[in-house]
Amino acid sequence: MHIYDFGNSFLDPRKRMEGTNERCRQGYGGKTEEEGSEEDWREKLKKWDEEMERIRRENRRESERLQEERLRKRRIQKKLWEKLALKKYLARQDEIMQMNEKISLERATGEDVYIEKAPLSKSLSVAEIMAICSEL
Repeated sequence: MHIYDFGNSFLDPRKRMEGTNERCRQGYGGKTEEEGSEEDWREKLKKWDEEMERIRRENRRESERLQEERLRKRRIQKKLWEKLALKKYLARQDEIMQMNEKISLERATGEDVYIEKAPLSKSLSVAEIMAICSEL
């Protein structure tokens, strides 16, 4: 059995390790450690610090924007609940008034009375919801 060497370094583990070690010794931009100066590293660190500060500012602005959006949604939800509670209260008061009116008419006439007045709605209409959302 013959092993043929086609000049490929991947066949010889020693050559493969030499290439890996050489790449590891090289710094950013293909320079070896001896070639990279302290000033270059300071400049790179300064750029990285500036980039990190820019990212922090962006993150802070985004988190503030999200907080404002959450507060806005909470205010809208509170207004909707208040408006719905008011409508339910008014509808219940209207039902009570209609019932009292019916009872008093039945007592006065001595017969059963039917009132054709539609009860107030207990739910919010689309227009009311849109108006509340557009306010805030």
